[in-house]
Amino acid sequence: MTNKIEKILTIEQQIEKLKERQKKIEEQMHISIGREVLKLWNVESEEEAIKWIQKMAPQVNGMKSVASEEVSANEI
Repeated sequence: MTNKIEKILTIEQQIEKLKERQKKIEEQMHISIGREVLKLWNVESEEEAIKWIQKMAPQVNGMKSVASEEVSANEI
């Protein structure tokens, strides 16, 4: 019985470590993307970058919708 509990605890600890690792990977991805956007757009401030992102969001989201529709149409 004790052995099973220990295994369960070990698995739970591994799951927690994996969740932490995933969070760190996502944070690093966000940092890398942000760095690249700032570099390519030649933006110097966070505020300016946020304004550009908000302006471009409808275009990007619209493109995703069109791309999804094209994939759906090609699957038929």
